[in-house]
Amino acid sequence: MVENRESGVPPLMEVRDLSVTYRSPSESTRAVRGVSLCIRAGETVSLVGESGSGKSTVALAMLGLLDPQNQTGQVRYMGNNIESLPEQEWRRIRSREIGIVFQDARGTLNPVMTILDHLIETLRAHQAFSRTESRARACETLQEVGIPAGREKLYPFELSGGLCQRAGIALGICNRPKLLIADEPTSAIDSAIQAQILDLLQRMKERYGLALLLISHDLPLVAQVSDRIAVMYHGSVVESGLKEEVLAAPAHPYTRSLLQCQPSFQNHHEKKPLAAIPGAVPKAGQEFPGCAFAPRCDRSEPRCRESVPAGRKISETCWVACVRDAE
Repeated sequence: MVENRESGVPPLMEVRDLSVTYRSPSESTRAVRGVSLCIRAGETVSLVGESGSGKSTVALAMLGLLDPQNQTGQVRYMGNNIESLPEQEWRRIRSREIGIVFQDARGTLNPVMTILDHLIETLRAHQAFSRTESRARACETLQEVGIPAGREKLYPFELSGGLCQRAGIALGICNRPKLLIADEPTSAIDSAIQAQILDLLQRMKERYGLALLLISHDLPLVAQVSDRIAVMYHGSVVESGLKEEVLAAPAHPYTRSLLQCQPSFQNHHEKKPLAAIPGAVPKAGQEFPGCAFAPRCDRSEPRCRESVPAGRKISETCWVACVRDAE
């Protein structure tokens, strides 16, 4: 696939033609198909798509958490292929330079440890801090993410979903990484809190100069903080470009459909019903001779079903995997 590099700024993290296949004794499932993506220092890239499109698998590959035998392609950090790095060095990078915020923050926290102890343990595991120093850094970080003083000694089950998510962000940034990967950070919390969490991520990015990979199924929501957006469908990136281009003139029918499905105050069950993408999401691993979106696309033609469309540039900063020009 195409991935733009015209900005002249070298990528902090780069994925090149990544494919991932999950194998079991009875079958093999292709979860990611030839994905290319780059993230530069200080920018926010959003990876967007429906559940099951392969977004989280890409994140796991970027963190070096998948079996190398199940993946092909390259994942490069600061120009180095992570597979060529010694395991000890990669563990250091994963801990100190790349942070992660998981979708289910409460589920990733140890239920018998206080929030403060989580951060102290993380800091001392990866930096030469004394317990006093790590405690001071932990308290400072917790207050930065909006956990009030006095609640740092609470256990995860004593915190709301929003506060657990803030604790997860604190764990992700406490070692001051260069890159933060946030996997569906707003999906498990109330809609009223989602904007607060996105605002918090944006403030942490600006304060510490982070690059941010934001994984989500909600295109309009992540657009508030994104610099670039990559749209995934059935394991492949089908469109990627600057936020302004992707939102104002989406080139792929799937991207347009995602935007049209978003509810607004203009929707009315009779005058303007909410749009829906026809058909169903393909089963994981289902193979298609051509474009995977063709069976659901109202603009498909015979050639769409005959071969997988190659990525093509439609501007200096945007590309699409579709044989038809946008209308």
